[in-house]
Amino acid sequence: MKVFEWDDLRIFLAILRGRSVRAAAKLMGVSHSTVSRRLQAMESQLGIKLFVRHPEGFVLTEIGEAMVERAERVESEILSMEREIFGRDATLSGPIRISMPPLIAQYLVMPFIAEFSALYPDIQIEIDATYDIANLTRRNADIAIRFQTEPEGHLVGHRLPDFANALYATPNYVANNSFTGQNPTGQWINWQRDSSRGTLARWQADSDFAQCGTRHYVSDPSSQLQAVKAELGFAYLFCFMADQESALIRMQLSAKFKFVPAWILTHPDLVSTQRVRVFVRFLRDAISERRSLIQGTEKD
Repeated sequence: MKVFEWDDLRIFLAILRGRSVRAAAKLMGVSHSTVSRRLQAMESQLGIKLFVRHPEGFVLTEIGEAMVERAERVESEILSMEREIFGRDATLSGPIRISMPPLIAQYLVMPFIAEFSALYPDIQIEIDATYDIANLTRRNADIAIRFQTEPEGHLVGHRLPDFANALYATPNYVANNSFTGQNPTGQWINWQRDSSRGTLARWQADSDFAQCGTRHYVSDPSSQLQAVKAELGFAYLFCFMADQESALIRMQLSAKFKFVPAWILTHPDLVSTQRVRVFVRFLRDAISERRSLIQGTEKD
């Protein structure tokens, strides 16, 4: 019997984690047909099914369950070896993969990365602008910028300035609506319909406009900013985004900022990689220099 290759085990683990061929293909960055073909080849080689197809997703068979621990052990060893080899690279050339929320890429860091690229022309930057959490242990990215209170204990974290949020609307929307008293006409733009609890609900309750209702729901921050510009309502927006929009103003009755902590993270195995270390330090310093924009005080 032919021994499984590492790529076979990667396919197996991707299907396990994604619960479908389509999700596994997305995780691995390959086509749906490639994953399906490799799974069929593995099952044919074993002469037994590894997964049972259910409407809610792929479920492991008994043989599949027996493979999981060994496959994950092999994965852990190979990823550890890759990180160690990458971590010994002391040259200021080669690729760096960074994961960050799309709004950070769109409204903040591109000028910094352009400046870094001019200084280090042999380093290639690969940006994954996503709200998904990149797994740094599995090398989904070398560096990640995240909004979170504390980083995972096994990662190396560099604290960024806390990101301020404030309430924004257009001047016309403010002039033509009421926001306090009985039956205010101003309407919140909310994240999602089921938002009666959570951070945003607490922010709204603590604002001067807690009595205003919600009419529209927009789940993406950049799209929410566009909805505010289109006068669909008012909303909490990151100051570093909204303060760059001449069409928007902060709503004067609510001067309270709401802050979100942020970090630059990397895996400890990559700390010795010179290009990663230099890039992290450069980006941390560049972002910190825009503290006034990030914390909403640049226009004060």
